[in-house]
Amino acid sequence: MAAITCGVSEFPASSEASPYRAAIDIGTNSMHLVVAKVGDHGGFEILTSEKEMVRLGQGGGEMKQLAPDAIDRGIAALSRMAKVAASFGDVEIVAVATSAVREASNKQDFIERARVETGIDVEVISGFEEARLIHLGVLQALPVFDKRLLVVDIGGGSTEFLIGEGASAIEARSMKLGAIRLTERFFPDIVDGDGAVDETAVDDCRNYVRAALSPVAHELGGHQPELAIASSGTATTIAAMAAAARGDDVRQMNGVRFTASELSSVVDQVGSKTSSERKKLEGLDAKRVDIIVAGAILLDEI
Repeated sequence: MAAITCGVSEFPASSEASPYRAAIDIGTNSMHLVVAKVGDHGGFEILTSEKEMVRLGQGGGEMKQLAPDAIDRGIAALSRMAKVAASFGDVEIVAVATSAVREASNKQDFIERARVETGIDVEVISGFEEARLIHLGVLQALPVFDKRLLVVDIGGGSTEFLIGEGASAIEARSMKLGAIRLTERFFPDIVDGDGAVDETAVDDCRNYVRAALSPVAHELGGHQPELAIASSGTATTIAAMAAAARGDDVRQMNGVRFTASELSSVVDQVGSKTSSERKKLEGLDAKRVDIIVAGAILLDEI
């Protein structure tokens, strides 16, 4: 299974002379910026990229609302990214929001503040469109165009599944399963307490995820994908931890592989330690110490 990070990979055509484009991916856990220069023949060169942990979906009560402090963090991050993009001159910015904003009853508060305070129009995209864009990002990042793929993207609030072959998306699903959503439901002590993991909570989380995934496995498994590709921060972190356990010095995460048994070992590691102990695990990003338990269980069950 390869672990990659990817964001929006389509830059719209423009009648303006500027060759510069910026894409901002507003996720439940983090926000990503990519600034690129579009070539004469449609390809693009990445000029800079940034990622910021915003936790937009945290504290929103099953993602039904964006908490006021989360909106503040999101607008502050969006403002900083707009300034980075503007430093390249005349840049067209495309910003899309996913699960946390998509599900929030007060999404318009965030969208309006983004427009007024940063000058950015935020488009809320569907789960299917999110999966389609992730698939295009995978095709840019890895030489897998000739294979039938299962693409899995674990976010903070949702997980996208897509079966693709070539540039075609054969079938896609978006599930309300994510690292932040599952953490707040099953592991609140990791966020608010000492970070110890309750074994019963692990079993409850596994059973819940397994039941939710059952229809997806039935519907998508019949397509018989040749290769499973996992994207986003959860997968990248697990790949880094697996590589560290093997003693591999990995500098580029695109295309890194790990086995099912290595994934199970990561689950055992993170699930048996407190937050302070998890911080010492090689390959684990300190900013994911709280949500990696739920994220790893989710990927393990997938």
